[in-house]
Amino acid sequence: MVSVSKFREELKNILIEPNTTTITSIKKIVHENNHFNLSDADRRSILDQVLRCYVLDIVLSKPSNLYDVCKMWTSFTIELVRNEMCTAIMPVVILSDMFDVTTMDVCEKMFDHVESNVNVLKEPQFFMACKNNLLRMCNDLLRRLSRSRNTVFCGRILLFLAKFFPFSERSGLNIVSEFNLENVTEYLNENDFDQTEYISDLIPEDEAKSDIVIEKVNVDKNLYLKFWSLQDYFRNPNQCYKTEHWKLFISHTDFIFSIFQSHKLEHVNRMDNESTEQNIHYFPKYLTNQKLLELQLSDVNFRRYILIQFLLLFQYLDAPVKFKLDNFKIKPEQQEWIKNSIATIYELINNTPPDGVRFSEVVKNILQREEQWNKWKNDGCPEVTKRLPASDQSDMPAPKRRLRRNLGDVIKNMTANNKVFLGDPDLTKLWNLKPDNLEACKGPERDFLPSFDSFFQEAFEQLDPELCIENQYKKVNDGNFGWRALRLLARKSPHFFAQSNNPIHKLSEYLENMIKKTMSKEKISINQGSDKHVSPNKEFKKESVIESEEVDISEGIQDENENENNIEVEDKNKIPKQIIDKVAAAIGDKWNILAEKLGYQPDEIEFVKTIKTTPLDQATYLLEVWVEDAENPKPENLIYILEEIQLIEAANILKS
Repeated sequence: MVSVSKFREELKNILIEPNTTTITSIKKIVHENNHFNLSDADRRSILDQVLRCYVLDIVLSKPSNLYDVCKMWTSFTIELVRNEMCTAIMPVVILSDMFDVTTMDVCEKMFDHVESNVNVLKEPQFFMACKNNLLRMCNDLLRRLSRSRNTVFCGRILLFLAKFFPFSERSGLNIVSEFNLENVTEYLNENDFDQTEYISDLIPEDEAKSDIVIEKVNVDKNLYLKFWSLQDYFRNPNQCYKTEHWKLFISHTDFIFSIFQSHKLEHVNRMDNESTEQNIHYFPKYLTNQKLLELQLSDVNFRRYILIQFLLLFQYLDAPVKFKLDNFKIKPEQQEWIKNSIATIYELINNTPPDGVRFSEVVKNILQREEQWNKWKNDGCPEVTKRLPASDQSDMPAPKRRLRRNLGDVIKNMTANNKVFLGDPDLTKLWNLKPDNLEACKGPERDFLPSFDSFFQEAFEQLDPELCIENQYKKVNDGNFGWRALRLLARKSPHFFAQSNNPIHKLSEYLENMIKKTMSKEKISINQGSDKHVSPNKEFKKESVIESEEVDISEGIQDENENENNIEVEDKNKIPKQIIDKVAAAIGDKWNILAEKLGYQPDEIEFVKTIKTTPLDQATYLLEVWVEDAENPKPENLIYILEEIQLIEAANILKS
């Protein structure tokens, strides 16, 4: 312990003014003190601790040149990492400590040094170790900032993260195209609206005395409620796919367009001192006071905000989004109305000063890039590769061309060997696996369905009254077993499509009847081939045999020995049963939220509630069905959805 303390004190004494000489001194101390019996990891850990404590003391003393201190110590720790003398996360840890104990104004200045080192932090030596700490540091800064008053600083942080992380980083992508439904615009309802106008009180005194005349809009209750109610459609565009909401949206939109068209804005040149003040931008959330709407409708930026919101909404309604529901489609007459509305919006933007036409072209360019972004997400966010410039490509050596065999000789050689040449090596290999491809497709190894005997054997034995098995423990009452049984019966049993006048009220009763018919008939065919008879003491089997004498389904049942070679191989990417049980326990009564995220309809969710009583069983059944039927049931896909709905515990179980 004494040696470690001595080592720590010696390190602290040489950190008075960090430079290249300091690094040399640290190396000298490490080599001279090998008798400490410390490993390299221990020495790095001690140096990390000394650095953090020393720098924190300096920052807390509030020096006047704090920006220079930040730059000096960050550069110094980067050099220490490159010399393998401290851990790779130390540059970010030092920065995070500085940001935690300084004001936001100072943090904004120090963040310049973070932006200037983005290429250094992206190096392999730093990236994997620092990315989580750096993301945590930026999120801590964003939590302390006001999105309305510190908008520029928030934007700088987000742009830095976009430069630092790869373009296809899934944590920065809205993969499932969700909307921020928590972004609610609050405004007065019909009962709280005050018809008394106080708009003159809001006009500045110096502006009232000037020669500038603002053409006011008569804001009444009808205009106020229709205008602000549109924000709910911008927040959640999927409402427009419902007929009643669509009609209301059209009515409100046409009304607002008519107000904009009748109230044209004129460009007013401000004085130089006023233009200087306008450079300080303030981005508040919409202020919905009834007394402000009259001024807002006369504001150029406010009108442009609203019109761009309409364009974004119209683009989404007609865009092919991968995670849209199948019924989220617009009709031809709706498309025609949207087309006319877009033309009206661009006309309003062109007529809105200043530089309306130029601003309109910028908006079109942004929406075009949004279409490309949407297409990239629909394609599964593939990795983006950087193209080499034409000059670099010209300098690259041309690839050597292989000598190709004459096509006629290749076909002649393949024909002589009774094979087919299709031009592509993989297709040619696949096509020539067997001489008769149709028979190869019918081969027993291509049949992955289980036989009746292997699948229904346990359920058939449980129907025996002598076993005295309670109904709740029978497999026919298991919803998962029932779903698989129906699929198997539809493929292999003629009884599944037989007409009957006797309605079946429960799935378990139906399965009992079908199992008795199919399994009893199979037992007879097997026993007749081996000169055996059905046991006479089981009366329910006799009745089942009599009912099924007229139907011969033995041709549709595979031999048991043949079936053993055709058991379906479980996909390695599927989630194991024991993990499903743990995840289901963590989900609990929130399984219905997960079901909606996975795309299940309300009637399907109600069906799960009818066949399973407890939330644990319902969650387990939901996960088992998803793993069975999903196109890509990988754990990472389920982890992303669980994190999106804040089921972190369940997601961590899958990660571990």
